[in-house]
Amino acid sequence: MQQGNLQENPNGAKNDSNVGAGDQVECDKTKLIVNYIPQFATEEDLAHIFTPIGRVESIKIMRDYNTGYSFGFGFVKYFTVEDAAKAIQEINGMNYKNKRLKVSYSRPPGADMKASNLYITNLPKDVTEQDVHNLFCSYGEIVQKSVLKDKITGMPRGVAFVRFSKGEEAQAAIANLDGKLLENAMLPLSVRVAEDHGRQKAQYLDNWGMPMHNR
Repeated sequence: MQQGNLQENPNGAKNDSNVGAGDQVECDKTKLIVNYIPQFATEEDLAHIFTPIGRVESIKIMRDYNTGYSFGFGFVKYFTVEDAAKAIQEINGMNYKNKRLKVSYSRPPGADMKASNLYITNLPKDVTEQDVHNLFCSYGEIVQKSVLKDKITGMPRGVAFVRFSKGEEAQAAIANLDGKLLENAMLPLSVRVAEDHGRQKAQYLDNWGMPMHNR
């Protein structure tokens, strides 16, 4: 494939099952993540929903840096944990403009670095690191990327890792790219948070029957 020429097939399916899941363990319980925000909703619209609960410190909908396109999720931060808990109780599951809002605690700061690393499969077999960069760069700052290659042939295996500077940027990439069918690809793209870079890479290589000394 030509370098930097990855394209999305508009007929590709999309899977939102992994988008923006909040982690309720040791998190900032004043900060909430809101999923399934309607495309044309604004921060002001969310303010009308969340401010009746209590005093809100900030509201932010995540958008494409260049186009302003909404990624369909955002963050609401209250001044008190009581108001945040009440918002989850009263707003989670609310129907709003043909969408059912999902409201939960945002990921804790310690989990943000882990949540910023993505594991991507079903890429075209001739994919390059520049192709991967071009595909993901509009969702945030990429701090590291790698394309896994066969140790013998040196050819890409259609698998890559991309690490963003923030977990919310990684979630934006998942929301927009997971399930997309790319040009020259046989299967829809799979984009998910990498649980552990080394373990997943080892599992991947094991599936190809590669001996330990070649890793």
